[in-house]
Amino acid sequence: MIEDWFQKYEQDITSFLIYYTGSMDVEDLVQDTFLIALKKISRFKGDSHPKTWLISIARNHVIDMYRRKRVWENIKQFLLPEQTSFNEIEDHLIKKSENSRLYKAIHQLSPQYKEVVILRGILELSSKETSDILKCNQNKVNVTYHRSLKKLREILEKEGFCLEGFQTNSGTSKEPS
Repeated sequence: MIEDWFQKYEQDITSFLIYYTGSMDVEDLVQDTFLIALKKISRFKGDSHPKTWLISIARNHVIDMYRRKRVWENIKQFLLPEQTSFNEIEDHLIKKSENSRLYKAIHQLSPQYKEVVILRGILELSSKETSDILKCNQNKVNVTYHRSLKKLREILEKEGFCLEGFQTNSGTSKEPS
């Protein structure tokens, strides 16, 4: 079963993690997601779509990873001398990609807005699937999605990004104001 899901949903999980983390290097996180799913397969009752369940696992894994990293960073400053971060190299590579402005704009959004934009706008999940992942009602997802797109539009306009063809939550494109 997990092997089939990997074939069907690996690309969706990879896309989610790229946009969620802002990093193109997510192979380990994708593998971790499917390993966690394999360990917890007995808990999957079929109440949600397998892709929704896998994205929830990926999201929770990243949140846990960042939480552990934040604790380590707080402790590390007392234990280790300051070191140069590899994030500078990673940031340079992302900036060269054609999606770097979008990544940057998405990461300026609040965590709640960022998640909804990734799930609804990029992965094109339904309101129901998104509400299952975020554990909230569909109305909140729809309102948050509308507000997050408005905020994302403001950020992109401020950065001088061409918004021709930018999609609203109704699926119609709007010209910049």
